[in-house]
Amino acid sequence: MNNRLVLFDIDETMIYSDGVGRRAMEAALNQVFERPIDATGHPMSGKTDPQICYELLLALGYSKDEVDVKLPHAFNIYVQLLEAEITRANGFRMHNGVKELLHELESRDDCYLGLLTGNIEKGARLKLTPFELNSYFVFGAFGCDSADRLHLPLFAHKRAEEVFGKSFEKDQIVIIGDAVNDILCAQGYGIRCIITATGRTPKATLAELKPDYLFDSLENTREIIDAIYAPRSQEPKIGAKQI
Repeated sequence: MNNRLVLFDIDETMIYSDGVGRRAMEAALNQVFERPIDATGHPMSGKTDPQICYELLLALGYSKDEVDVKLPHAFNIYVQLLEAEITRANGFRMHNGVKELLHELESRDDCYLGLLTGNIEKGARLKLTPFELNSYFVFGAFGCDSADRLHLPLFAHKRAEEVFGKSFEKDQIVIIGDAVNDILCAQGYGIRCIITATGRTPKATLAELKPDYLFDSLENTREIIDAIYAPRSQEPKIGAKQI
């Protein structure tokens, strides 16, 4: 059977997050580290939550050891604040085509779904809850598994084989994301990636990294499914559909 393991990113791939994570993280770090921390303008796209926190805090002069000790407490507070931010955010929404794509993939006997996201797991689940998306993903690889996003495909691969009781070759695994690091972690692990230009990274910048497929959105369900099941190509494909 032509099985596929499809690993979805969350922020800007499936949802427009409206800055809820940044605001909650900034507030949580302020509480725990007791120093004004301004994350405005700090590049977060495609990074893990721990990576972002270490970047912000080390730049302020905190030692890695101090961050190691206090960060778990900060994340506990972050989860509470994130839930409140999601509740009151006006622009927090799901991107067009996501639910339709997930429904079609879930209905297939040869497709297995998971998450590959820089969010810590509790944060990831909170972000998916308003759109009833958690049921599509029985497992995932998260920022709490490793601060280095390039390590997450290995976590996802091993976890998928444990959860589903099946072996997946690398040419059966697909990452769907929106950022530079989605491309780099796929290429670093030797698996294919389908990129949607719905995030903060310009499409031209994404194209330069030669993802396997690059689309303007996930709206065309048939095009995306065809890309997931297509034989691995040496040439990147740039989708023509416009948002």
